[in-house]
Amino acid sequence: MTLLWTFLLGLMGVSAVIYCVTFLLRALDPRLEQWPALWAVSLLLCVLIPALALLWPVLPQELTITTSEIFPIHTPLDVMALTMLGQGETPHAGFGVVNALIKGVVGLYLLGVSWSLGKLIWGRSRIRKIIAQAENAEIAGQDDVLVSPEIDTPFAYTPFGARQRSKIVIPETYRGKVSHADLLNVLIHEREHLARRDDEVGLILRICLCLCWVSPFAHGLFGTWSQSTEMRCDMAVTRNRNPQMRKAYADTLVQAFHIAAGRVRQYPAASFSTHRIRNEHMRIKNIMNGTQPSYKRRRDRLGLGVAAILLSVTGALTLSTTANAGPEAKAKAKDVNWVSTDMVSGRLTAKFGESPDPFKKGETRNHYGVDIAAPIGTPIYAPMDGKVLAATDLFKGKPKYGNVVLFETENGIVTLFSHLDAYTVKTGQKVNKGDQLATIGNSGASTGPHVHIETSKDGKRVNPQKVWNIWTK
Repeated sequence: MTLLWTFLLGLMGVSAVIYCVTFLLRALDPRLEQWPALWAVSLLLCVLIPALALLWPVLPQELTITTSEIFPIHTPLDVMALTMLGQGETPHAGFGVVNALIKGVVGLYLLGVSWSLGKLIWGRSRIRKIIAQAENAEIAGQDDVLVSPEIDTPFAYTPFGARQRSKIVIPETYRGKVSHADLLNVLIHEREHLARRDDEVGLILRICLCLCWVSPFAHGLFGTWSQSTEMRCDMAVTRNRNPQMRKAYADTLVQAFHIAAGRVRQYPAASFSTHRIRNEHMRIKNIMNGTQPSYKRRRDRLGLGVAAILLSVTGALTLSTTANAGPEAKAKAKDVNWVSTDMVSGRLTAKFGESPDPFKKGETRNHYGVDIAAPIGTPIYAPMDGKVLAATDLFKGKPKYGNVVLFETENGIVTLFSHLDAYTVKTGQKVNKGDQLATIGNSGASTGPHVHIETSKDGKRVNPQKVWNIWTK
């Protein structure tokens, strides 16, 4: 649930930033609106960056150290309550309500994703059915052109990864309403879609859009990509044409729009008419002006690719470092201690005694143990021979501790390990030094993967660092 919440917030934040940046770039240079690759890459980044961020915890710990030092940017996501709870002893007021709300939002998001993917699958199957029932258009030298009474605008379709099976389908209504010359222009337009593989790229982007259905910014990026692909295909038709021929092609577009006006039915394919008045108006304006393709040089494509890679790495590392750090772990790199123990190794994110209160900014709390952060699944070992007093997921009836192991050594020292992912022992079990007790987790009132260690001697809680072999590096 936490991972999905992190992904959802990251998706919203990343898509908003990318949309604003591309909008500013387009305002500075309007030619960018004619560059489909820019808008396709921007939409892909909206999903790629949050997805890569979720993979970060499984990377080697040494790489995580470097990233924490380079990307200590946490405030923006703290404001959005990304970390939900701190590593304190008491959950903040209303935690149950907030947790239920988060689960509800994540559930609604997953329902929307399922609905969007279902519509996409239905649309693709509908296209295949239309093509299977369509008849050959009987246009000399163009055997891949079909005609169907089920559609209202021409479209190009390519089964993913099978360009040799590409088809162009035109409506039955075009017979008798569109001249042969105008129809050939339409076919040039659709063949440009096939050459550019717009239908295949569009399928990938539509899947991304299903994952981003909650983000209006992602929908805006997709809409601009779709419009730019149509404009580029229009340019293929009007290239080196005189004004009279460009006007004739614009008239064909207007005619297609009017034919489709009575039966607006969108399929996930590259369609000649988009059914949107604003888009058609802009296309006609570019057709009449004789606009030529921009940003087609190899240098431009290489620059876009490099920028996308840098944005992916930087954005994913920054988001991941932010999302997985607890309040104490968000200190400056010089304040983070890396510890090795006979029990577990990781980051010492909170010491015994007085420390900053994660729930009340500017105030302190009395911390009765130490917190060591490490990836989920990191093993925790017995520091000495002893006995398991408790292995439970509800310690003292308080869910804030998460999964807990209470361990007593032969010399009477009792140590508590909380916020575990799982325990590998059971209550009453005797263990030897070095036996695995549990694994680090993120259960209970926790902001990130860590273990909270408390040690009691003669019934009094003492500093675990003074009892066990814990040293900093």
